[in-house]
Amino acid sequence: MDAYDILRSERLEFESEAAEKAFADRISGKPRALISVTGYNPNLPEDDIKKELIELFSSCGDVTRVIVPKDPDHSPNLDRRALVILFGDGAEEKALQLNGTDVGGWNALVKVESDEEDEEAARYRSSLINELMNDPKFWYGVSVRGYDTSLPVDQVERALKEHFSDCGEITHVFVDTLDKLTNVYFSLQEGEARALARDGIRMGEFELDISGVPSVLSNRPNPFGNGEIEIGLGYTVPAHMIEFANKDDDEIENKVIAFKKQRRLI
Repeated sequence: MDAYDILRSERLEFESEAAEKAFADRISGKPRALISVTGYNPNLPEDDIKKELIELFSSCGDVTRVIVPKDPDHSPNLDRRALVILFGDGAEEKALQLNGTDVGGWNALVKVESDEEDEEAARYRSSLINELMNDPKFWYGVSVRGYDTSLPVDQVERALKEHFSDCGEITHVFVDTLDKLTNVYFSLQEGEARALARDGIRMGEFELDISGVPSVLSNRPNPFGNGEIEIGLGYTVPAHMIEFANKDDDEIENKVIAFKKQRRLI
């Protein structure tokens, strides 16, 4: 993995291409260190924790990423290790020297972690994607075209929610301004069926074109296999995964947490 691959994987943003090149040149060929930190106040906002950790470890090397575990339910069993990824000569040794440092009222407990932590993080990201992929709120839905696309996104969402409100409980609405369509999801298959029956109906001066939205359930299991979905001929990526395709891990994690909370309230 070269320096630019690292920058893409860490999703760092730069003010200019020159700044990105300078940073890539600086970390190119430098040793990588994966540092875990505990002892911070988990009740602080995530951005505040990240800022404190970046400031703490900036003297050890170039900080390319800080991962802080989220805890929406305040679970006592949550692994509260924050991970800091550093590049630089002697970064591990310098980071270990900060063990026990007072950071604005809390003591940083610092450890060097193995690359297995990266594998663990990758497995966790995979589990998030899988959970998002199979979330029941995206099982049933319709794709709507033909409405007034000159309206702002919030007005389109509000109008379509009102239009389909008597079809059933709406779980999610995504207005795609690029493809000029909106996906409307329902909690039950009956809601999807009622919405599909409205194909060709007028909403104001516009005639709606309503079709089924690709979902996990619309991809039928392989009849010759073990019941699992076969990704191949006839497979369509669920529409909501395209919606979240450009989201980073933190945004996906926030969405999964929000959807979990919503399911508990429904």
